[in-house]
Amino acid sequence: MANAGSFGVFEQMHYTCFHYEFEHPGDPDIECTAGGCPAAGISFDSVHGRLGPVEIAAASDTAVPAILALKGLHLDVSQDSGRWVARLGQARFVADDPVALLGLVKLAETRRPWRATDSEIDDVLAEFDL
Repeated sequence: MANAGSFGVFEQMHYTCFHYEFEHPGDPDIECTAGGCPAAGISFDSVHGRLGPVEIAAASDTAVPAILALKGLHLDVSQDSGRWVARLGQARFVADDPVALLGLVKLAETRRPWRATDSEIDDVLAEFDL
Protein backbone atom coordinates (compact mmCIF):
# COMPACT_ATOMS: atom_id res chain seq x y z
CA MET A 1 0.00 0.00 0.00
CA ALA A 2 1.34 3.44 -0.92
CA ASN A 3 1.90 5.86 1.93
CA ALA A 4 3.85 9.04 2.61
CA GLY A 5 6.93 7.02 3.54
CA SER A 6 7.15 5.46 0.11
CA PHE A 7 6.34 8.63 -1.86
CA GLY A 8 9.95 9.01 -3.04
CA VAL A 9 9.94 5.49 -4.46
CA PHE A 10 6.74 6.11 -6.41
CA GLU A 11 7.95 9.51 -7.60
CA GLN A 12 11.15 7.91 -8.95
CA MET A 13 9.12 5.14 -10.61
CA HIS A 14 6.93 7.74 -12.33
CA TYR A 15 10.01 9.65 -13.54
CA THR A 16 11.60 6.45 -14.79
CA CYS A 17 8.52 5.38 -16.75
CA PHE A 18 8.01 8.85 -18.25
CA HIS A 19 11.69 9.23 -19.10
CA TYR A 20 11.95 5.88 -20.87
CA GLU A 21 8.65 6.35 -22.71
CA PHE A 22 9.08 9.92 -23.94
CA GLU A 23 12.61 11.25 -23.42
CA HIS A 24 15.20 8.47 -23.55
CA PRO A 25 16.83 8.10 -26.99
CA GLY A 26 16.77 4.35 -26.60
CA ASP A 27 20.09 3.39 -28.19
CA PRO A 28 21.97 1.24 -25.67
CA ASP A 29 25.30 2.04 -27.35
CA ILE A 30 24.92 5.77 -26.63
CA GLU A 31 25.12 7.09 -23.09
CA CYS A 32 22.02 9.06 -22.05
CA THR A 33 22.99 12.59 -21.05
CA ALA A 34 19.69 13.54 -19.42
CA GLY A 35 20.15 14.66 -15.84
CA GLY A 36 18.89 12.06 -13.41
CA CYS A 37 18.47 9.37 -16.05
CA PRO A 38 18.09 6.02 -14.30
CA ALA A 39 20.29 4.47 -16.99
CA ALA A 40 23.10 7.02 -16.62
CA GLY A 41 26.37 5.23 -16.08
CA ILE A 42 25.02 1.91 -17.29
CA SER A 43 27.03 0.71 -20.21
CA PHE A 44 26.32 -2.05 -22.69
CA ASP A 45 28.80 -4.06 -24.67
CA SER A 46 29.10 -3.31 -28.36
CA VAL A 47 27.17 -5.51 -30.77
CA HIS A 48 30.31 -7.64 -31.11
CA GLY A 49 30.41 -8.10 -27.35
CA ARG A 50 26.69 -8.85 -27.07
CA LEU A 51 26.76 -11.49 -29.83
CA GLY A 52 29.81 -13.38 -28.65
CA PRO A 53 31.00 -16.50 -30.45
CA VAL A 54 27.93 -17.78 -32.27
CA GLU A 55 27.28 -19.57 -35.54
CA ILE A 56 23.66 -19.80 -36.67
CA ALA A 57 21.91 -20.53 -39.95
CA ALA A 58 18.26 -20.03 -40.85
CA ALA A 59 16.67 -23.49 -40.51
CA SER A 60 13.66 -25.13 -38.90
CA ASP A 61 15.28 -24.98 -35.46
CA THR A 62 15.41 -21.15 -35.53
CA ALA A 63 11.64 -20.50 -35.86
CA VAL A 64 10.74 -21.01 -32.19
CA PRO A 65 13.71 -18.98 -30.86
CA ALA A 66 12.78 -16.18 -33.30
CA ILE A 67 9.21 -16.12 -31.96
CA LEU A 68 10.51 -16.10 -28.39
CA ALA A 69 12.90 -13.25 -29.24
CA LEU A 70 10.03 -11.22 -30.74
CA LYS A 71 7.91 -11.84 -27.65
CA GLY A 72 10.91 -10.92 -25.50
CA LEU A 73 10.92 -7.57 -27.29
CA HIS A 74 7.24 -7.21 -26.24
CA LEU A 75 5.82 -7.55 -29.75
CA ASP A 76 2.46 -9.22 -30.30
CA VAL A 77 3.08 -12.12 -32.69
CA SER A 78 0.34 -13.77 -34.73
CA GLN A 79 -0.34 -15.56 -37.99
CA ASP A 80 -2.67 -14.12 -40.63
CA SER A 81 -3.44 -16.06 -43.83
CA GLY A 82 -0.21 -18.04 -43.54
CA ARG A 83 1.98 -14.99 -42.96
CA TRP A 84 3.63 -13.97 -39.70
CA VAL A 85 2.70 -10.61 -38.19
CA ALA A 86 4.33 -8.72 -35.31
CA ARG A 87 2.87 -5.56 -33.81
CA LEU A 88 4.10 -3.05 -31.28
CA GLY A 89 2.17 0.20 -30.90
CA GLN A 90 1.75 1.63 -34.39
CA ALA A 91 4.50 -0.58 -35.83
CA ARG A 92 3.45 -3.59 -37.92
CA PHE A 93 5.76 -6.15 -39.52
CA VAL A 94 4.74 -8.93 -41.94
CA ALA A 95 6.92 -11.79 -43.22
CA ASP A 96 6.74 -15.35 -44.52
CA ASP A 97 8.48 -16.88 -41.49
CA PRO A 98 9.44 -15.93 -37.90
CA VAL A 99 13.15 -15.51 -38.67
CA ALA A 100 12.41 -13.05 -41.50
CA LEU A 101 9.94 -11.30 -39.19
CA LEU A 102 12.63 -10.83 -36.54
CA GLY A 103 14.93 -9.54 -39.28
CA LEU A 104 12.39 -6.86 -40.25
CA VAL A 105 12.05 -5.77 -36.63
CA LYS A 106 15.83 -5.49 -36.23
CA LEU A 107 16.05 -3.64 -39.58
CA ALA A 108 13.52 -1.06 -38.39
CA GLU A 109 15.28 -0.84 -35.01
CA THR A 110 18.80 -0.36 -36.32
CA ARG A 111 18.23 1.68 -39.48
CA ARG A 112 16.10 4.83 -39.47
CA PRO A 113 14.74 5.49 -41.95
CA TRP A 114 14.92 1.85 -42.97
CA ARG A 115 14.64 2.44 -46.74
CA ALA A 116 17.85 2.68 -48.79
CA THR A 117 18.63 5.75 -50.87
CA ASP A 118 19.27 5.43 -54.60
CA SER A 119 23.01 5.80 -54.08
CA GLU A 120 23.02 3.15 -51.32
CA ILE A 121 21.13 0.80 -53.63
CA ASP A 122 23.66 1.40 -56.40
CA ASP A 123 26.59 0.76 -54.03
CA VAL A 124 25.13 -2.49 -52.71
CA LEU A 125 24.17 -3.75 -56.18
CA ALA A 126 27.73 -3.09 -57.31
CA GLU A 127 29.04 -5.20 -54.41
CA PHE A 128 26.49 -8.03 -54.27
CA ASP A 129 24.62 -10.13 -56.82
CA LEU A 130 21.01 -9.46 -55.79
